[in-house]
Amino acid sequence: MNLTNREVYLNSLKEIKDNNLDVQQSLIYQLLIKVNNFNNFTSLIVNFDKEIKNIKLFNELFTRLKNGEPFEYIVNEASFVSLLLYVDKNVLIPRVETEGLMTIVNKLIDDNNLNASTIIDMCTGSGCIGLYMKKTHPNSRVIVSDISSEALKIAKKNSLNLNLEIETLLSDKLDEFLKNHIKCDVFLSNPPYVENKDDIFEKVKKYEPMNAVFVENNDTFYEECFKHYKDIMNEKFLMAFEINYDQKERLTNLIGKYFTSEDTKFLFLKDIYNKDRYLIILGGYDVAYFQMRDR
Repeated sequence: MNLTNREVYLNSLKEIKDNNLDVQQSLIYQLLIKVNNFNNFTSLIVNFDKEIKNIKLFNELFTRLKNGEPFEYIVNEASFVSLLLYVDKNVLIPRVETEGLMTIVNKLIDDNNLNASTIIDMCTGSGCIGLYMKKTHPNSRVIVSDISSEALKIAKKNSLNLNLEIETLLSDKLDEFLKNHIKCDVFLSNPPYVENKDDIFEKVKKYEPMNAVFVENNDTFYEECFKHYKDIMNEKFLMAFEINYDQKERLTNLIGKYFTSEDTKFLFLKDIYNKDRYLIILGGYDVAYFQMRDR
């Protein structure tokens, strides 16, 4: 029996309700757009009473959705600010907190005319940070790195899809940068930083790469970056990190241990959930001119 998009939609809603499933209604629309190869929601509505083009694919994707798999992995798409990225189980799904980091970084660079000739995005995953920086700073050299070769393949794929030219580097933390004497003006990273597995949602544990979320000692990565900052940063620099909500005091102590110059300033900023989430470090600039404050 041939079914229309409307009939498939209503049948799906009934199944969700009858089985008390935690599935958003809007995701059904998006699955229908996907399997019909429509460009937008308007195209779906125009064709709502026409036969669905691929009911087999819809059923396969809907089953994955009912089982709790993240929608972004099901459709292999995730939005990040103004970018539409390819994602799969090899990379973390970009978060709104990381979008917040991009807002802070770009405002700092633009408002204060900071040098961003060379930008490094470490622990890049899907490439979201590096690609967004390339889009907003097209003349910059952008290098993205990750310890995972599979993640770098996805970053390269997104680079090609978005026509944004970046360099990729397979590296365990700073190893390859130090080996090749690579320095930058802007260093950005959203590393794995959750130490307590109880803080990780079960859905994340089940479907997303844990090596991009969990780490046994979440200070180690930051300490290595601080310890070697003179080896990887130019004289004037901006470093910006996403951090866990409970690291502020420990990272403050580590900054005091490695950053001794009087012309270096750091501060912590909160995310949209009012949790300490971002660490900004500036060096070499006249920091008195920077309009920054802890929110």
